[in-house]
Amino acid sequence: MQWSALSLGGVEAFVTYDARLAAAAAGAGPAVAAPQREGTAGRADRPRRPSSAVRHPGSPGYGHAPTPGGVARHRFRDNLLMRQSTMFGRTLREAPADAVTTSHQLLLRAALARPLATGLYSLLPLGNRVSRKIEQIIREEIDRIGGQEMKIPVITPAEFWQESGRWEGLEPNAFRTKDHNGRDYMIPYTHEELFTNHARQEIVSYRQLPIVAYHFQAKGRDEERSRGGLLRVREFVMKDSYTFDLDQQGLDHAYEAHLGAYTRIFERLGVRAHAVESDTGAMGGDVAHEFQVLTDEGEDTLLFCTACDYKANLERATRRLLPVASASDATTTDATTEGVPFMEPLATPGVTTIEQLEASLGLAPSAFLKTLLLRAGDEVVAVVLPGDRELNHAKLRKLLGGRTAKFANDADFAAAGGVPGFVGPVGLRARIVVDVSVGPGGYVAGANRKDEHLRNALPGRDFHGEIVDVHDVRDGDACPRCGGRLARHRGVEVGNIFKLGTYYSAKMGATYLAEDGTKRPIAMGSYGIGLGRNLQTIIIENHDERGITWPIAVAPFEAHVVALPVKDAGVRAAAERLVAELEALGVEVLYDDRDDSAGVKFADADLIGCPFRVTVSKRNVALGKVELKPRRSETAELVEADGAAERIAAAVRTARDAERAAAEERAAQAMARA
Repeated sequence: MQWSALSLGGVEAFVTYDARLAAAAAGAGPAVAAPQREGTAGRADRPRRPSSAVRHPGSPGYGHAPTPGGVARHRFRDNLLMRQSTMFGRTLREAPADAVTTSHQLLLRAALARPLATGLYSLLPLGNRVSRKIEQIIREEIDRIGGQEMKIPVITPAEFWQESGRWEGLEPNAFRTKDHNGRDYMIPYTHEELFTNHARQEIVSYRQLPIVAYHFQAKGRDEERSRGGLLRVREFVMKDSYTFDLDQQGLDHAYEAHLGAYTRIFERLGVRAHAVESDTGAMGGDVAHEFQVLTDEGEDTLLFCTACDYKANLERATRRLLPVASASDATTTDATTEGVPFMEPLATPGVTTIEQLEASLGLAPSAFLKTLLLRAGDEVVAVVLPGDRELNHAKLRKLLGGRTAKFANDADFAAAGGVPGFVGPVGLRARIVVDVSVGPGGYVAGANRKDEHLRNALPGRDFHGEIVDVHDVRDGDACPRCGGRLARHRGVEVGNIFKLGTYYSAKMGATYLAEDGTKRPIAMGSYGIGLGRNLQTIIIENHDERGITWPIAVAPFEAHVVALPVKDAGVRAAAERLVAELEALGVEVLYDDRDDSAGVKFADADLIGCPFRVTVSKRNVALGKVELKPRRSETAELVEADGAAERIAAAVRTARDAERAAAEERAAQAMARA
């Protein structure tokens, strides 16, 4: 796990609490008990706790105490045995033609999932087992920072979304419907309004805060371009957690606690996630981070500094610019401004693009101004950029208060006084937004007359506008922190966290009675992880040319027992005896009892990717042996049939413990670096 420069003090405090628990368990110190939460009644005569002593998620004494050492002792509860002959789902030799990425192909070939329609997938039993293990790991780590699990319906009433102003704001991606009485409902892809509603019902006093509440729930998103298997779908399951705090300081602490929890989650899942700065989008608030796994299969563009720890999504990324005087600060002389002659018309018949201007005039793209005329709601907006830069739509949307800008139509051009192909900022009747990368100096710009441009158009003299950052950052730009070189990467987002502040609580009246008797809005945070997307990302991070190589914590089964040939009575008896013994020892077993060839069975074992393959063959039975081969190893060993179950179970336990310890160590190192 790698991090940007983010504080994790709250998580470190909780790790210290783990150490105190471990010391107490070992007899090295006094016993440490997790404090019990107060009730909400009969407390008027109790002394008030100073606000500075309020407990926060991730700090000593908050929520549920972990077991000594901080390792939750949950085990996945499901059938330990599955017979492959009756398994609901079959492996595929070839992937369907529309599965173009490796992870999508393996998802289908290994019988983990099947499509119902574009963007809609069913998880088959093997995939469902993996998803449930992912869910359990997430649950353990959110419980570890004091999370309280609940459940909110999939179908939600419109009034809560109308109250926050997002009933229309989540369009066109929200699924909306009416019941038989004509009432409006939404199947949302996020649940801020619903948790805020419950917070205003249940939270009365500062004494109840802080709180971490979460749920796992199916969500709907009407994607225009579902793609890549489970990476972008129209229905999915997410863990949403929400924190409720007294103030910004409490929110900061809760945010840090979730950063630490997410670190451990992704390390345990076996994915290398990077925390990057991101746009808050439709969620609201001011601060957000995404957890991104670098892969060519990803659709997000990321900028990482090669010299420092700056990491950001393209939607949020900025770059260091040379000092530039504001366009509005320019002064006019009687002939020139800053050495730039007055504008003059330039005949450009039929030349309507930057590329054509570049070829015609022999100038670099940066010598031109690109003016984009757009409509955002009832407003016409002109965005002015250097000719070598592209518009960043996420930055513009944030500037416009969440409104989406679309290209202007003919009526908009006429009203603004612009001409398509020759539009420029001079004399334009529209809201003009000038990108910060438009520096001082004369530019070639559209004249708002057909077949004509203007030479020496000078910002501040010939046109004015709001100076804002609305351009894309690209590979090789200067890092905004250190000036180093930025490099572009592709990534898959596997989680996100947002500081919402009072964005929802102020709108929906979610307040608490403070210690001084005043009502104050609750400070909130929102934190999400998608199960299906993480399932496929684990495949991206853990596969080879033969198939999937699952981490043992999330593998559908821990051991894959292969009987060869199953028709042989001795082989079948030995295999089923071994399977029964492994099940009794708590090992999860996929038993290949099919009447197929060794080649087919071994190929399926590698494709499905259970951590250990155990082969019971006619030859080995005659020798009193069983073959044990780890999936990630090229070598196998023969173990004595007598005691083979104990030997295999010991290997499974060792793998479990080693993987968990390594994940905890990597997470601790990531927190120490932050």
